[in-house]
Amino acid sequence: MTGSEARERGLMRIFVAVFPPAEVQRRAASVIERIRADGDGVSWVKDDNLHFTIRFLGDLGESGAGRAAAAVREAAAAMPAFHAALGPPGAFPGPRKARVLWLGLSAGAEQLVELARAVERGLEGAGFGRADRPFKPHLTIGRVRDRERDWSEALAAAGLDGGPPAGFDVDRVVVVQSTLSPKGSVYRVRDEAPLGG
Repeated sequence: MTGSEARERGLMRIFVAVFPPAEVQRRAASVIERIRADGDGVSWVKDDNLHFTIRFLGDLGESGAGRAAAAVREAAAAMPAFHAALGPPGAFPGPRKARVLWLGLSAGAEQLVELARAVERGLEGAGFGRADRPFKPHLTIGRVRDRERDWSEALAAAGLDGGPPAGFDVDRVVVVQSTLSPKGSVYRVRDEAPLGG
């Protein structure tokens, strides 16, 4: 189903995410600037769209989005807040023939995995199917269109700048509506789910 067909049927693209604060998004964007090159065949993520996707739910109607938000709020309330910090860059499935370029975590990865598991259990309990693949903590910085390039060297050279650790507190999860536009995705937070700790 195309985006316009989904909108005609009253459906919205919904995902669950953790957004780092603007200062941390800027640090991630600085990595993008060190990697980016003219004609590199990458769709780079805009600074304020940089986030950790906890679960992509796809096209949902108003009632489905509401059920998802309630499940996420309940799951988040049972989880403690925690500290995280951006880590080194990487790629899926790997630097050669990459599809996605990302930043990992140097702190908080295990807690983010636990949070994702709790959200997954909550969504399953609310009638949503299982996720397509296991959750791996990563902040997508770019989607690669030209799959022939080897990104090993560029990623190895493009870590975070030498400033203080890009740390942040994870104290909430958000349910987001994504609208595709010619200028890229536009995100609107539909619901915030504070962590309980």
